[in-house]
Amino acid sequence: MRMVYHQMILFILGACVLCAPDINAQEQWFQVYPYDFALSNAEGDSIVYCLSMQYEDAVVIGPMTNNESLYRTDSLVIPDSVIYDGITYPVVGCGDWAFFNSPAHVKSVTLPRTYIGCDTAILNRYVGGTENIFRGTFAGSRFERIYVKEDNPFYCSIDGVLYDKDISQLIAYPPEKQDTSYSIASGIHKIEKSAFLNNSHLRHLDTPNTLHRIESFAFYRADSLKEIVLKDSLQYLGILTITGSTNKIVLGNRISIINEYFWDYTERSTILSLTIYTTTPPLLEKNGNTFGENKLYGSEYIHLYVPRKSLHLYQQAAGWKDCASILPIEPPIVTGVDTASVSWVQNFSATGYVWTLYTDEAKTQRFMSLTFDANGHLTNIDINSGLMPARMPALYSENGEEERRFAEYYSFTISGLSPDTRYYYTRQSLNGTEVIDEETGSFETQSNEPTGLNGCENITPAPQKFLENGQMLIRSGNATYNVQGSNIRE
Repeated sequence: MRMVYHQMILFILGACVLCAPDINAQEQWFQVYPYDFALSNAEGDSIVYCLSMQYEDAVVIGPMTNNESLYRTDSLVIPDSVIYDGITYPVVGCGDWAFFNSPAHVKSVTLPRTYIGCDTAILNRYVGGTENIFRGTFAGSRFERIYVKEDNPFYCSIDGVLYDKDISQLIAYPPEKQDTSYSIASGIHKIEKSAFLNNSHLRHLDTPNTLHRIESFAFYRADSLKEIVLKDSLQYLGILTITGSTNKIVLGNRISIINEYFWDYTERSTILSLTIYTTTPPLLEKNGNTFGENKLYGSEYIHLYVPRKSLHLYQQAAGWKDCASILPIEPPIVTGVDTASVSWVQNFSATGYVWTLYTDEAKTQRFMSLTFDANGHLTNIDINSGLMPARMPALYSENGEEERRFAEYYSFTISGLSPDTRYYYTRQSLNGTEVIDEETGSFETQSNEPTGLNGCENITPAPQKFLENGQMLIRSGNATYNVQGSNIRE
């Protein structure tokens, strides 16, 4: 039997974003929805309930019904069951936005043993269903910790973060959790919808190698997350997954589906650096459909970095071809007269790498092989001629910029090469003994013949470097040279 609602809609002071409240402007937007009854818990906090739309003879916490007078304690405890009008109702969940605009003094919530999840039909009863609404029981709350009773069969809490019982899904990260860095529990394969919504404290997030899916709005308006590096296991990104303030995203080589509106480019003027390791352009999803000429929204603000051998695929792929730029991931090999500095991009699935140098294009004359571990440390040198061994720079340093660089690009320098000679190479990423990625290419060392720059060090005024049309040039007197010393013009 349905009860007469005790309370009607009180007021609306603003508009919705994507049919949901603007949680960055809570004081300007607040709407209270009807509920069936209100009761106090053992601690004296008044809690409002709605009869569940999904579970028979049960109740859930009502949507957006909180105000300063409801909660007296700083730790809200939801009871397992309540008695109303002589009937006992198990408390099985919460409506969408159940704790929206909760008082700042309430630092934590403890969910009951009977908690099953979010009853999305509750809010639909008032505003109608829509696929675009970003959902979340704790969205817009001010909780620092989310707990659940230990005997709950469906959920658990780790360090105040809500996971499912199997620790395979991250359900909710508290909006006001103060940590600036966080490591998601090992074994997680999905981050649920709106999980990190509106957390402004988190700056660094470490994701596990098991993560497959990130659902819609997962990091939406988590504005301190400027850079997100995700492991190779990730396969799916939902709508508005990434906040507009994020300026760097790195995706692995298994990403296959990305929602066409995965990044909130409309909210900020940020230029996004997007690196994708997969050689096949991911499908763009629109309303669950990955077919047709789907558009990548915000593409004009995206600088895309992809594997060198896949440049032409991204340049022709629907949506991706419209990016502001499409560039290769691997940095170029920098050569000297008898040296070559080589860099490559870390493959998160790799347990090691082998870089092999040849003197012929057919790659029948092997010159040397270098073996590296997963961290880019040189572990073995196999030289078939009189070459000097390669030397490795330090992988880590006290310089923060260099440390971040080597987190993406692994690097070494070969010395003892012949001048003015073309060499050919392969770089293989290995998982055990299996080759999971391979890059091939060539480079040419510089000539040691005298150039127009020889003796310039004694000229007054000294030669000047300058950039012209993207090329570094050197001006000495009235002559201009390239960096190799060849005369360009008088």
